[in-house]
Amino acid sequence: MNYAFWRKCDFQVHSPRDPNWQGMRPVGEGDPVPTTGKAATIADVDAERARWASEFVDACVNRDLKAVALSDHHEMIMIQYVREEISRREENDPEFDLWLFPGMELTTRGGRQCLILFDASISDQLCRAVRGKLGITDANLNMRDAKGPAVTQIACAYPDLATEIETLNGISGKYIILPNVSQGGSNTVLRHGDHADFRRSPYVGGYLDQDQSIETLKRRNRTRLSGTDPKWSAREIYPLPTSDSRTANFSTLGTNETWIKLAEPTAEAIRQAFLGHKSRIRIGSPEIPTLAVAQVRINGSTILQSTSLSVSREFNSIIGGRGSGKSSFLEYLSFGLGRSCYDSEREGYSGSARLQDLVNDTLISNNGEVKLTLIVDNAEFKIIRSPDTAHQPAVAYRKGRVEIVTAKELRSLFPAVVYGQGELAEIGKQTGRKTQLSDLLRFVNPDYKNEDDRLLSDIGVAKENVRKAVQISASTWGLLARRRATVAQRESLQLRVQALRKTLPELSPEDQAAIASFDDANAFEAQRIQASKHADNILQELRAGISELLSKRGLEAARGGEAEAVRQRYDDLFNAFNRGIRALEVDIVMRRQSLSDAEKRWETSFLNVREDRDRVLEKLSAHSTATNQIKKLGEQISDLSNQLGDLDAALKAAGDSDAQLTAAVTALRLATDRRRERTEKWAGEIAMLSSSKIKASVDADGDISEIKEAIEIVAGKTGSHEGTRVKELESKLEGGVVWDVLNGLRKDCLELLRWRYMGDAAGDQKPEAAQLFGVVGDTKRIRVALAEKLDVLRVEAIATAVPKPEISLTYCDGVREISFEKASEGQRAAALLFMLLEQPGGPLIIDQPEGDLDNRIITELTDVLHSAKQKRQLIFASHNANIVVNGSSELVGYLDVDAAGSRNIECAGAIDKPEICEKITLTMEGGEKAFRDRQDKYGY
Repeated sequence: MNYAFWRKCDFQVHSPRDPNWQGMRPVGEGDPVPTTGKAATIADVDAERARWASEFVDACVNRDLKAVALSDHHEMIMIQYVREEISRREENDPEFDLWLFPGMELTTRGGRQCLILFDASISDQLCRAVRGKLGITDANLNMRDAKGPAVTQIACAYPDLATEIETLNGISGKYIILPNVSQGGSNTVLRHGDHADFRRSPYVGGYLDQDQSIETLKRRNRTRLSGTDPKWSAREIYPLPTSDSRTANFSTLGTNETWIKLAEPTAEAIRQAFLGHKSRIRIGSPEIPTLAVAQVRINGSTILQSTSLSVSREFNSIIGGRGSGKSSFLEYLSFGLGRSCYDSEREGYSGSARLQDLVNDTLISNNGEVKLTLIVDNAEFKIIRSPDTAHQPAVAYRKGRVEIVTAKELRSLFPAVVYGQGELAEIGKQTGRKTQLSDLLRFVNPDYKNEDDRLLSDIGVAKENVRKAVQISASTWGLLARRRATVAQRESLQLRVQALRKTLPELSPEDQAAIASFDDANAFEAQRIQASKHADNILQELRAGISELLSKRGLEAARGGEAEAVRQRYDDLFNAFNRGIRALEVDIVMRRQSLSDAEKRWETSFLNVREDRDRVLEKLSAHSTATNQIKKLGEQISDLSNQLGDLDAALKAAGDSDAQLTAAVTALRLATDRRRERTEKWAGEIAMLSSSKIKASVDADGDISEIKEAIEIVAGKTGSHEGTRVKELESKLEGGVVWDVLNGLRKDCLELLRWRYMGDAAGDQKPEAAQLFGVVGDTKRIRVALAEKLDVLRVEAIATAVPKPEISLTYCDGVREISFEKASEGQRAAALLFMLLEQPGGPLIIDQPEGDLDNRIITELTDVLHSAKQKRQLIFASHNANIVVNGSSELVGYLDVDAAGSRNIECAGAIDKPEICEKITLTMEGGEKAFRDRQDKYGY
């Protein structure tokens, strides 16, 4: 792993040599050995100390610590024993992972304390030289005693420690000094009157004693550390919690609950963590994206040499000079995810054809391949696109199974967001022309965009149902489309469940049987729900039918003869039906109750099967993320299955057209109202998610374009004057409630249509239709023409017309507000980028996001990156050093061109590494200035 990653750390831990140690200590030379009573020899001392080191390492492992500092006062005697124990375990287990930072807790002149931590690999000789430079001699430490000597102050003042130590050859960059910034006590450097020393000290961080954190500090001390009190310092100093552990039972070890993002066990890595503490230090377990690319392998490209790069689950920067292959690398990565321009042309993006040709000409035509390792909810998957499958995506599971999928299916399984060079600016330009909220939803939150799509689909289906009610023979495509979407969603979820199950360990036959039983029972449960609904429908339809069918028809118009025979036969039939239907109703009610009783017993049985399944999944505690996700997805699949059952029932149903129209119009309004309500909520979130760069105001029913278009269709070729009807319609809508006016127009059209089909031939009076003719014009010629031309299509137009929310978008530059379409492309692109960064989701891959962004926006962007990478993986190609350095990129991959013109990743790592800092400084725009700006802020 060459990038910075979270490690649980405790950087103030004492050994049994500490004078204030609590509990048993390993024996010192000459002390009685507890088991024999004999005087301890040097070998006994070493053996006891090695035993303690083993217990200490066990305690670290048990508390999930990945980095510790052994920091006894003014001595480093026990460090060698812990080092030896760690080395022994690493030899036996290559996966063993614990970093030990040698250190000391120094008491400087005036009683002020500091931690000094060294590189994990620092030599004993260099450590002795540091101690000697500070006036600490090993001869005075009683090195073989069980207990170290009492602590005495060194002569140096704490701000001068670094100056003293830097005079030693080979020490520079291999240590970090952290002053004690605890609340209260005599050893803190934040005591009243200490501001001058604090202001001149060169340190970038501090430490807190046991049970303290930045939250427990009083406001005064937090202000002194914040860099906002010039009396104390203009640099922010982050106070790092420690456990100050010094007990034989390790009861406090790791209780500081501190995670630090480190790339390697060096003091420089710790320093970088303090400099980027907003995203590299956490109190409590950190949040990291649950869906991320873990490794990228590219082979056979005519542009890039064979490449294998492990990437961080957080922020990754691909850097290099112009033409070094950064865009190619990102497009190959996008190809691996099924999101390159080769897989799907990005509409409206001018670079789409160029990137499509890039993949085809430099990779596919050369029989190249892309292999990705992905992490999804801590389960590992591999995606392979190679000539073996004609570059169709192949998903490989841990157990070796490989499935060929389409690029579309791949995108569904592993969602990601990709934008090419300049694409955000182009989208910003397009969005400015359209000024529609729906265009921004994909930047606000993918779930919102999906929900809006679903709401629009619901509205579309509702309109189809209205058309069906107006014209009974109309197609039911709307419902079928909705069913297909639901089936696709369920199949996608089923694919995810299958994929997650493949990551779980093999189950015993009994456990497999329990899972299978639940799957069968769960499938039956979905069927049972549909059967239960059908039973209710039978009873409801029976009772509804009884009300109509038991209304006896009169046969009194004629008497005697054949008429009487007809009447008697009808009476016999009706009476027989009356008796039979009443008996049937009683029988059905009884049987429905019996079914309900059986369903209750089934519910108990189903619960037992579910609990059996849950117990099996609980056994897989190490895979709790996957098992919990399986449960959640299973519930969603069941819900979708029930929805499918409802849709199937609806497709088979037939009803009275008038009743269907009333219900369909009601449903259409509810669907429209739901989208309007959600739109108002989304508009309210845009300001927050765009960092107040976009403001959206909503007129709930302000967009009446559909109603105007419907009136144009209704009044077509009737002699109605366009100017008059537009004016009259706007006047009515302004003076009343939009839906009231719309309902009146719909009612008038339906009554006229009904009259044309039924009333005209019967001689019924023609409806007045005052609302309709008040809009299109109330003349005899128009009345006659409209009555002749009104047909189903015209009525469908007005019956399905709905008002929509009207959106006004405003761009705010911090000083003034301007309409969104008048904002620059760069301003709109910045707003879109900030909204992408505020939301969780799959990997966000952007080529040169700094394009069209000014320096002020770049500064804001670097601050947002610290929180954004907790929500989603970021992979940027960039020329801007501020994004990489001040955004605290966990991984920097440097691409270069060799003498033959081939591109390759020359080096990769965190900015903790000097070679990475050098590449940033030499090749990136503003590289030296980015580090200088950080030095001005942090003093380093």
